Amino acid sequence: MRSGTCRRLTRDEAASRVAAGERPALRFRVPEDREVLFGDEVRGTVRFHTSVIGDPIIMRADGTPAFNYAVVLDDALMAITHVVRGEDHLSNTPRQILLYEALGFTPPAFAHLSMVLGPDHTVLSKRHGATSVAEFREKGYLPEALVNYLALIGWSPGGAGGPGGNDELLPVEEMAGRFSLGAVGQSAGVFDEEKLAWVNRHYLKMAQPLRLAQLALPYFVRAGIDLNPSASGLEFLASVMPVASGSVDRLDEAPARLSFLFDYDARAALDDPAIAGEMRAAAPRAVVLALAQELARAPRLDRERFRAAANEVKARTGQKAKALFHPIRVALTGRAEGPELDLAVPAIDRGADLPPDAGIPKIIGCRERAAAFAQALDRG
Repeated sequence: MRSGTCRRLTRDEAASRVAAGERPALRFRVPEDREVLFGDEVRGTVRFHTSVIGDPIIMRADGTPAFNYAVVLDDALMAITHVVRGEDHLSNTPRQILLYEALGFTPPAFAHLSMVLGPDHTVLSKRHGATSVAEFREKGYLPEALVNYLALIGWSPGGAGGPGGNDELLPVEEMAGRFSLGAVGQSAGVFDEEKLAWVNRHYLKMAQPLRLAQLALPYFVRAGIDLNPSASGLEFLASVMPVASGSVDRLDEAPARLSFLFDYDARAALDDPAIAGEMRAAAPRAVVLALAQELARAPRLDRERFRAAANEVKARTGQKAKALFHPIRVALTGRAEGPELDLAVPAIDRGADLPPDAGIPKIIGCRERAAAFAQALDRG
């Protein structure tokens, strides 16, 4: 496996070649006919015969140290006890062990983890999408979700012998307490972003709304919603984050989920042929008109007031269930789908009462929305 072209040069021959202008590299002479054996924390006993190793360069011709030489010195001088790395470095280990021995250092313990594969079972790379921590942060994944998911690739919490062996969603502190290199599998793990999204949904639901509001600000700005909230504006945004966090996979999806707050246009909604055809029918039209009349004399809506108003509209029109609440949804949000009205309606009216200096774009209240939609229907 190795040519050994230069290993038998005499000092004079080497000096002559340097004098002739050659720039020499320094190699490590690997012992002949020897087996290098080490215990891998993941893979057990690993053996390499020196006949397949070759004499590695330890100092390049430009005077810079090569990788294997540099990491051995660095780790030894820092008293590193464990080296945990990908299995693609497994072939470097016998070279490094020989260098540790030659330099008089005690080798650390080694653990070589299986590679992470993409959904097509090839080594994860850029062509599979985001691969860096910064990219996943940019896409709206929470750090605790990414850490939790990555820990599950190739490791099972149950293998650590802790309680609840089938648990998949664990705080970092508990994962650290239950983690063991001996429980790491030897098979390659597959990175499944759908599974990561599932984990992220869990952490979004658990996160403090104020923290989510702060983290989500760049995504709102990117979506064209100009937020520069004051303390009261941030408090409002935190109060509406649960409307989004319970039904999105990532924070970058939150602005679309909450767009009904900031983007309301009754005429634009009725420009949609499907909405117009539906809402101009007699029964939905009657619901909208009754809603506008009811809200004209009602205070701003919280959950209980909204339910009371909806019951009044039900009594006046005889409509119930979807026939009642779907027209109300369209009239108050301008959309045929969206969050639960019990959450969306109070959020709209809380936003309508924000002071101008809250740093939140103007939010049109439910009373004004119902009136505008009723007028748009009449004009249609």
